[in-house]
Amino acid sequence: MVLEVITENNDYEVPSQADLQEWADTYSLTMPVLADAESMLWTYAEDEGGSVGLPFTVVIDRGVVIDTIQSGANSSRAEALL
Repeated sequence: MVLEVITENNDYEVPSQADLQEWADTYSLTMPVLADAESMLWTYAEDEGGSVGLPFTVVIDRGVVIDTIQSGANSSRAEALL
């Protein structure tokens, strides 16, 4: 399963349901779009040296264990993971 996670809206606040729906509609997303209200992305960024490139990908396996953390874009790696 692929999810889109949004950490903040344009006002630097936790995104509302309307923000998430607008994002999905704007980009014609068919995957679930969730809010990261606890900003867990930044916890993983610290593990990557304190900075994060977007997109930031976290792959969680079927056993709910983090398999891969990747900062920045790498379409060939993403395709291989899927």
